[in-house]
Formats: sequence, C-alpha cells, structure tokens
Amino acid sequence: MTSLEAIGDLMNRIGFRRDSIDGATVWELPVAPHVVNISGGLQGGLTATLIDIAAGSAAIESRPPGTGVVTSDLNIRYLRAITSGVARAQARIVHSGARSTVVEVEVRSEPDGVVAVIATANFAHVGFPGMGEPPTAD
Repeated sequence: MTSLEAIGDLMNRIGFRRDSIDGATVWELPVAPHVVNISGGLQGGLTATLIDIAAGSAAIESRPPGTGVVTSDLNIRYLRAITSGVARAQARIVHSGARSTVVEVEVRSEPDGVVAVIATANFAHVGFPGMGEPPTAD
C-alpha cells in the first residue's frame, strides 16, 4: 500500500468525504460518536484536519503541473460547536503567487447552514520528486 492509499484509507475510516455543491468542491465530516469530544461536539483537531484538507485541495488544484503545496500556517477561529449533522468545509483562494497560496475556509453546520468555524490557511509551493522544481520568485 502506498502512503497516498494509506492516508486515503484513514480519511475514509474517519468519515471525511469530498462532494460538490453548486459546482464548488466541498469536504464534509459527519458528526458521529467516534469524532466528537466529551462535550458532544466535533473534535477540534478533526475540524482542523477538515479545514486543512479542503484548503489544501483548493490550493493544489490551482497549481500548475510539477508543483505541490505544503501547509505553512493555519489560523482557526472556532465560533460554535457542531453537535449533529455534518460539518461542511468550503474553501476559497484569496491569493495565489509564485511561492505561496492563501485560502479562506468556512465550516458550516449542516443542514442548518450556520457558520461554526472560519479559517485561513497558507501554503508554500514545493517541488516533489519527479515533479520538477517550484517557481523561485513571487
């Protein structure tokens, strides 16, 4: 099993899923007993992972072939607990330069649509083996 297959298997076991709403890519995590904290809300670290996945997907899809991204900074504001339904993360690129991409993410509690978390993620552009080198200037 490759590392990509292993992380995909882990994401599936936890319950992360990719979807499309009105043409926009979103990532979701259903609230279930194995993903909540002792207060019954979606565990904060898993919410952060949901944000990183959604933002990273948007960032990597905006990059040219031969470059990748790695998270360089993640700022999260938890506004309210998500205790039922689904946490839905939608990402929007606010900056994409030669060396970095900045993405804003809103996480809503569904089906009520209430904003529960807002975040900003910064990604550094990198080259991976076999992908070539990333650009060197913004």
